[in-house]
Amino acid sequence: MSAEIPVAARATSVWTKSRWLKIPYRYFRFDVRYADGREERVESLDKVLQGSSYPADAWSTRNGAEKACPKEGIGAWVDYPYGRPL
Repeated sequence: MSAEIPVAARATSVWTKSRWLKIPYRYFRFDVRYADGREERVESLDKVLQGSSYPADAWSTRNGAEKACPKEGIGAWVDYPYGRPL
């Protein structure tokens, strides 16, 4: 039995400050959309996209989602496996 792979992903940009240096930095949270229309927030995009089995597809999707994301806020959906904005 294989796990279901999403058809789209999007990134949300979040700014925070480091604990010790107090320097602001940006990190991303990810949501995925499945073929049946379900949307879920995921802990690890690489795990959901099976990055260990399909590293190029996972990388291009993650990279596309991060590029489609504004400096702050929610980005556009990108397709899997190419990372093109939908």
